[in-house]
Amino acid sequence: MRIDGRIVSQQILSALTSEISERARARMIPTLGVILVGSDPGSLSYIRQKQRAAETIGARIELVTLPADAPTAKVRTAIETFNTARTIHGIILQRPLPGHLRSENVGTVIRPEKDVDGFLPHSPFSPPVSLAVLLLLHLTRAGESGMSDDGNLWDFTTVIRVTHDTEFPRWLRSKSIVIIGRGETSGAPIAASLAKLQCATLTVHSKTPDPDVFTRGADIIISCVGKKGTVRSDTIKPGAILIGVGLWRDTEGKLHGDYEEKDIDRIASFYTPTPGGVGPVNVACLMGNLVLSAQRSR
Repeated sequence: MRIDGRIVSQQILSALTSEISERARARMIPTLGVILVGSDPGSLSYIRQKQRAAETIGARIELVTLPADAPTAKVRTAIETFNTARTIHGIILQRPLPGHLRSENVGTVIRPEKDVDGFLPHSPFSPPVSLAVLLLLHLTRAGESGMSDDGNLWDFTTVIRVTHDTEFPRWLRSKSIVIIGRGETSGAPIAASLAKLQCATLTVHSKTPDPDVFTRGADIIISCVGKKGTVRSDTIKPGAILIGVGLWRDTEGKLHGDYEEKDIDRIASFYTPTPGGVGPVNVACLMGNLVLSAQRSR
């Protein structure tokens, strides 16, 4: 069964719109500070998605663009400007970063209370990509058991509750989970979030011998690579749940995921499409973190 992330995203954004409209009377406008270093096409696309989502709910984005060779000190200055601005409620240092900035760990100067990406060790926020994956897995659990939502499922605080504090984690712990890829923006934070829920997961990557041996036995596969043919029909077992996080573009600029839907749709019990799967829910959860940060800042 195909899981439509756009519908889930729209429901979350709709709830956030109502939340912001109530606070707009007090001139509280959640504002996200985004720092882009360079002009990576994928990063530009992600920022446009965030801008559209922010516009939808009545939030704001302030974008600072720096050249790819910007020195560390200049990037730190941009972060500190957002750190000290009372009107900025969340900060994102758009990844991937140029190599010299990755080695400097420049993102660690973001104040934890504004780390809406949830990348810092002591961040009060869960990474949006992890929340998105957990929420979509929650949907598959509902589908397996014939459950239906109560109409309020996609309120953002409820999203956090159902992915952390209900029977859902127990259901997850009963599954064999394989994560493909260990990147800092998806594979690693997703693995960390599942570990917090005490789920036993296995991460396979480019150095793993015979990774197909592990994916063929998995109940849930979360693929975070961004490469054609990472998951194929002959590398999964019937009834597996596929969550596709990785993205890649063909020569015409069209987005694809780590598997082709036509290849796996008769084998997987549930799967997310690309585009329209994890991506929209990821952005909606980011907006949710932003609104929470704005609320806490008061």
